[in-house]
Amino acid sequence: MSDTIVLEVEELEKHYRNFSLRVSFCLASGEVLGVVGPNGAGKTTLIHGMLGIVKRDRGRVRFFGLDVDQHEVAIKQRVGFFLEEAPLFRQMRAGDVLKFFASFYPRWDWSLANTMIQQFELDMTKKVSELSKGMRAKLGLITAFSHRPELVILDEPTAGLDPGMRREFVQVVRELRRDFNPTILLTSHIMADIEDLADRIAFLREGKVALIESKTRLLHSWRRLRGRCRDVRRLDPGDWVAIEHDQASGEVHVVTNRWSPALMDRVREAGFVDPEAFALNLEEIYSYVIGARGREAAVSPVICTESASERVENHQWANQ
Repeated sequence: MSDTIVLEVEELEKHYRNFSLRVSFCLASGEVLGVVGPNGAGKTTLIHGMLGIVKRDRGRVRFFGLDVDQHEVAIKQRVGFFLEEAPLFRQMRAGDVLKFFASFYPRWDWSLANTMIQQFELDMTKKVSELSKGMRAKLGLITAFSHRPELVILDEPTAGLDPGMRREFVQVVRELRRDFNPTILLTSHIMADIEDLADRIAFLREGKVALIESKTRLLHSWRRLRGRCRDVRRLDPGDWVAIEHDQASGEVHVVTNRWSPALMDRVREAGFVDPEAFALNLEEIYSYVIGARGREAAVSPVICTESASERVENHQWANQ
């Protein structure tokens, strides 16, 4: 991964009657950032606000160091998109859709497009409205990647697909990443897709970034400690996200996002008897950050206050 910042979103705000979005983050070259959250968290609003599909109420968005409001056309020629289907294309034949996109992108690679067409067994003579949802997703993938963009934005690309189709979709994205290493911003409410593809994960809750962290650090630092403790009030409140009592066994389960050997020592000193630590998977972490299982578990960091080189060093540390 390069130390170049490809995308910077600074205090992007969009306000509706019953919903407000306020988000900041940045994305380094070659990185895959997964944005997760429940339906209504603001994932699509974020994408639309970044791209100018809806007017932002506040904030700045820069792609490749260029302000999107001043360099929209130049930016979009370097970016691939997988967004909700545009009604305009539904009555077009699949082949004509690709020709339309090819006319916009000077770097369109028909060799890559044709390889994907054959791989997907996609009928180019059919209208988009005649294609299955899975085939429409594959067509969207071809339009997003065939000009070998520097940045690809995928908004809920596997929504509504069956598990087999989702696995195929994820595998193709992996292959394309190995081919030319685009930077990718991926939104989804399906944690399995995020776990398979993302280097870093942003948890979006009620229009705000509740937590943003490398996947490796998340899986390392979130643990469930199990054991017996007579007085949980002796535990340092800063060390835990949730405390759960197992009435049947009499055990206490403490969930932490700060696991370390030193934490285990502190827990023992606080009266926790024979604690055992178990790793959490991303689905479980999601339930504490987004759901109601834990208390406030995260912060809303200003991601771009660190330099690009610091950003990369943190990423490299997380993958050691």
